[in-house]
Amino acid sequence: MQTITRTRAKLLKAVEECRDAGGTTTHMLHTIARMTTGPAAAPPQFERETANVFDTAGFYYLDLSSEYERTTGATPYPWQTASFDDLTGDDQMKVIQYVINEFGEPDVQTEKPAPMVLADHLLDGLRVIRKLRVECGDHIRPAENRVRTALVALLNTQSVTGSLALEAIGHALATGCGIHQAVAEMDGQL
Repeated sequence: MQTITRTRAKLLKAVEECRDAGGTTTHMLHTIARMTTGPAAAPPQFERETANVFDTAGFYYLDLSSEYERTTGATPYPWQTASFDDLTGDDQMKVIQYVINEFGEPDVQTEKPAPMVLADHLLDGLRVIRKLRVECGDHIRPAENRVRTALVALLNTQSVTGSLALEAIGHALATGCGIHQAVAEMDGQL
């Protein structure tokens, strides 16, 4: 059985070759999907991966368009008429690089982060979800609850009780501090 290697560097090289051969953004996204599923993937698996790649690209595409609207008041990519193939130059590669980072494996294996570093990443994710809830409504609340539950479970592995964890999370969200500091402050250590 052939092992499929999909490091970010290999994905980027393949995408650049596709672009240099005249490929569009759509072609590049299909290249990423094909490389992440492998050449022998069954059509349903390839179709699922293609949908995932295009959904991810769509998220970053809309984010790029919104960034233009915030900074300049208008976007060259109006959502009503734009397509991925409208992207060119730096904008094209910005979206493609985000997709590669999502689907590609790191080129060098990094050390596993400490649990409190992971907790801070979960806390950052919780902050983002809370902002999205304000913009998008309560339908995102289940995701917020799952992230909060994961954060409490991770803090429990560090001998932080459930009630202290919840208090610390609330404090960290209210003050913007890191989870380690919030736990210490809520536990009376600071």
